[in-house]
Amino acid sequence: MSIKKIKNLLVYTTTSGKQYNGGLYEGGYHTLSIDSEVIKGQRNPSQRLEGVNFDFADKTILDIGSNQGGMLYEIQSKIKQGVGVDIDHRLVNVANRISNYNSYNNLNFYIFDADKEEFDLLNNYADEKYDVIFLLAVCMWIKSWKELISWVYDNSNYCLFETNGKKHLQTEQFEYLKSLYASVELIHKRSDDDPKQKKRSTYWCSK
Repeated sequence: MSIKKIKNLLVYTTTSGKQYNGGLYEGGYHTLSIDSEVIKGQRNPSQRLEGVNFDFADKTILDIGSNQGGMLYEIQSKIKQGVGVDIDHRLVNVANRISNYNSYNNLNFYIFDADKEEFDLLNNYADEKYDVIFLLAVCMWIKSWKELISWVYDNSNYCLFETNGKKHLQTEQFEYLKSLYASVELIHKRSDDDPKQKKRSTYWCSK
């Protein structure tokens, strides 16, 4: 299959009208590497993972708000299993297409609405308990974000978290993390990988 078809689908992901669609970029929201060709997106998964001092080998990972799947693609060769969920069917469809194209047999993507569905449903998508859950720049989009963070705490040992939203909301997100986790380590003070929005912070949270 021509990579042109993948690119056509990436354009399709930018039609949601949401801020996270990466509409100004050929690759949409995530920068991707397919057939050794780098397709530029709004966010750089490799850069977002820099500074995370954790061995992902043989781990089971859940990415809530996985968009096109770029964060899981970045660690696919190391992990045992990766599950990505997103509310937008366009993003899930394309994430699965890219995963199949690249023969990423340990990755799967599903449609999930965190404001309408039971969080515990997420445990059924993986063969084993999640070791790490990614919550990256999604909480401003979720009404019940505190309940979701609490669920993440109860269902994994670690969380990679990126704040988002207005300054007061990002402060609330950080303070809530601190109320739960024994350690909340600052990884990135700013989201410098994003040319459009640099005022987010990333934390590595552990029990």
